[in-house]
Amino acid sequence: MKPTESWINDWKYGVDPVKEREFSIKLLSMFQQFWHSAELDQKSKTTRQRYSNALHALGGWAVEKAVEDNTSMDAHHFLVEATSGRDGPLIYLDREEWQKELDIVCRKLYKFLASQC
Repeated sequence: MKPTESWINDWKYGVDPVKEREFSIKLLSMFQQFWHSAELDQKSKTTRQRYSNALHALGGWAVEKAVEDNTSMDAHHFLVEATSGRDGPLIYLDREEWQKELDIVCRKLYKFLASQC
């Protein structure tokens, strides 16, 4: 459940392997810091699973979007921008409940990231 190195492999798209890996490593590091800061290891299994699912989906979306858009932004600024609205990016088009959970995690992640600027 906790963000692990295996997520980097899950986020591979094969478009630009070097950029994908570099971006993924930075995302993973931020997600691990957020996980620790939010003390998620102390939360219920259900809460940990919700956060894990949302962060994993957000990471996959972020890597794909960053490579697709050929962004020059670093991963931190990219995530701040992606989560700075009231909600996170629209990832679950047909799963409203999953999207709501993602939005909740994105709002908390944004607060964490913004506090690091």
